[in-house]
Amino acid sequence: MDILLIDPPYISLKGIATDCGYNIGLTSLAAYLRRDGIEAAILSGDLLAEELTPSSTWTDLEVYAAGQRKYEKIVNDKSHIVWKKLVAFVSQTKPTAVGIQYYTPSKYSVERIAGLIREINPDIKIIVGAFHPTFCPEEVMVNQDIDFAIRGEGEIPLLRLVQEFKKAKPKWETVPGIHYRDQNGQVLSNPGVSLIDNLDELPFPARDLVLNCDYNIYRDHCICTARGCPYTCSFCGDKRLWGGKVRRRSVESVIKELKLLKDTYTVNTVDIVDGTFTFDRKYLVAFCKALIDQRLGLNWRCTARYDTIDEEVLHLMKRANCSGLYFGLESGNDKVLKAIDKKTTTEQIIRKSEIAYDSGIFIATSIIIGLPYETKEDMEETLKFVKRIKTSILDVNSYTPLPGTPLWDTLSEDDKKKIDWRKVGLKSVDNYFSKLISPDDLKKCLAEAYTIAKNVQSQTLARYSAGNNSLQ
Repeated sequence: MDILLIDPPYISLKGIATDCGYNIGLTSLAAYLRRDGIEAAILSGDLLAEELTPSSTWTDLEVYAAGQRKYEKIVNDKSHIVWKKLVAFVSQTKPTAVGIQYYTPSKYSVERIAGLIREINPDIKIIVGAFHPTFCPEEVMVNQDIDFAIRGEGEIPLLRLVQEFKKAKPKWETVPGIHYRDQNGQVLSNPGVSLIDNLDELPFPARDLVLNCDYNIYRDHCICTARGCPYTCSFCGDKRLWGGKVRRRSVESVIKELKLLKDTYTVNTVDIVDGTFTFDRKYLVAFCKALIDQRLGLNWRCTARYDTIDEEVLHLMKRANCSGLYFGLESGNDKVLKAIDKKTTTEQIIRKSEIAYDSGIFIATSIIIGLPYETKEDMEETLKFVKRIKTSILDVNSYTPLPGTPLWDTLSEDDKKKIDWRKVGLKSVDNYFSKLISPDDLKKCLAEAYTIAKNVQSQTLARYSAGNNSLQ
């Protein structure tokens, strides 16, 4: 095999089940490589761990948060069975190269995998890509187990890199958008490559190349209609990753992929994983009308913003079988909303949350607790505020600083180096990056947020049990 693409286990190591059995980014890369004659396969790390122990859902917020300590224990234990299972797949497939998706919170999972692969076969080339190598390539290359770091959009650099592997005398300097080492061990970097302008030219994701996903079990699927986000929230790195440019597939291309999904698999729900799906009203309306005209009958969920929806468009989305919307409320304090460049207000959120909720679509709403400049009073205001909004599920997040975000840039170099990504992570109870509130007060605010979330969930379950809606 030319290359095995690995999605490292992460949330499963915290005891949380994955909704979808594959990573849309890696399946997209595999399809691009296959089109050019490269033999590729994908390994879903979270499914390896799910085979070992029963998992909770992401709505079990306290389990998710406390699960970071479980994650730390597993990544520190190279003899854990999940790593043995992963090594077995690598040994069986015998790839020339391994490509690992590298998000910052999964740093130690990535490094554990790279080290184990180096031990079993030092000749396998190890490549990493995604957010962390894009924004921290020099740090990534300090790890001698990693041979190449791909920055930014991965299709063209990865294809060129694998093509060089096939040559007797590869010329790494010809591969765009990578960090690598020369014969003397010196780390070098090549200029990046232009983004792919027309996303419709890309092949559909190669879901069939996932080695360990049983689609009779994992019936939730995902698609991507765009790369990039037009918004500038200070805790998000999407805009910088894609160079501030938003590219979108045609409605016709997306509908064609959805038809293929329906014809190929038994599909429960399709998640549209764009940064913000609803930002372009004209596109949203065209998409919904196409779904209605084609009578696909697929349930789908998407990300949304309060300032992009109204009663008319929500009614159309409901007719098109939209079964879920995920809103980033983030804070119930206007000062904080302005500071994170959310471009929404609490008054707008209250009004639009009622409209969204009354549409009959299942609503998930996210808040962030522990932003760097939040006071205890700010957080308490958010907790009071979320009791007023209408939502089906409340998703509570403890603030995590991520490279590539404007908030990351405000950290000192010393503070960045002190972050231990075994302890710090998505929703971790040990996240603490505020200078205006004590760790104990932060944990108290999080505990109250979890209680509110439980109450919201209980009310939603009671309502659905009474037959008022169909829970998706």
